[in-house]
Amino acid sequence: MPLSGTQYATIEDFMNAGLPTGALASLDKSTWNQALIRASSYADTFLGDKYSLPLGRPYPPSLVDAVCQIAAWRLMCLRGYNPAVEGGGSDAIIRQGYLDAEKWLVRIANGQASLVVIQAVPESVQPDVYTNDQRGYGQLTGNGSVNPWVPGTGNWGT
Repeated sequence: MPLSGTQYATIEDFMNAGLPTGALASLDKSTWNQALIRASSYADTFLGDKYSLPLGRPYPPSLVDAVCQIAAWRLMCLRGYNPAVEGGGSDAIIRQGYLDAEKWLVRIANGQASLVVIQAVPESVQPDVYTNDQRGYGQLTGNGSVNPWVPGTGNWGT
């Protein structure tokens, strides 16, 4: 089922995130895209503590990088990676990238770090009000004439 929502990083951003060559070659691009949307949604759970969501574009590069790190970790979990492997290797590096991104998001939520963001302008919550031509309510004086009522003149109903 396709996901929808704010997506802070693109597949192109993800491809430039520094993952080992071929690490995710067995997964299709739609799976990558879903991981980026999920990682963006996860980031929103922290960003929503400090910012009004959704954020406006362009997104800060630091946020794009963090989302790519989170998505990479999740995708590598699908492939069965093991960060506990002796010597670490790239699995441990990917896990550390995820942990660093999460720690940074926690710092943002706690006000210890901040983003330079453009707050998106939400759609108005005011109702749309439409009307026909004026109906002349302000023109009736009570006796059928169309003279305007002027306060203090005593012409109401005369």
